[in-house]
Amino acid sequence: MTLGPLARVELACRDPRRQQAFFGGILGLKPTLGTDGVPRFALGGVELVLRPRGDALFPANARPEPGALLAFPVPDDELDRWHRRMLTARVAVLDAPGPAGAPPRTLRIADPEGNVVELYATGA
Repeated sequence: MTLGPLARVELACRDPRRQQAFFGGILGLKPTLGTDGVPRFALGGVELVLRPRGDALFPANARPEPGALLAFPVPDDELDRWHRRMLTARVAVLDAPGPAGAPPRTLRIADPEGNVVELYATGA
């Protein structure tokens, strides 16, 4: 038995519109709306779906929810520009990229729901 490649990631959101503004406006991903009206982003062969909390899969509750980490490769020469963009947009920077050439060159930020978005240098 074998699994195929990952096809979809669904993030549970308290405020899907705010998340859509973050992923679309800050990260520059192009959203589409599914027939269910839920925002989606095509990320290569994987679809990112922003599912509202409060349904059978992701019930709403008052406890803190577990988060996710989404990692995206970026060219090394763009990583510092991404860092400046996040600071300008007042996005919470969790880990800033280290000095040029010091691996790993990684930028970690928090989305509005507290998930971690990691941009890492590919070296190209």
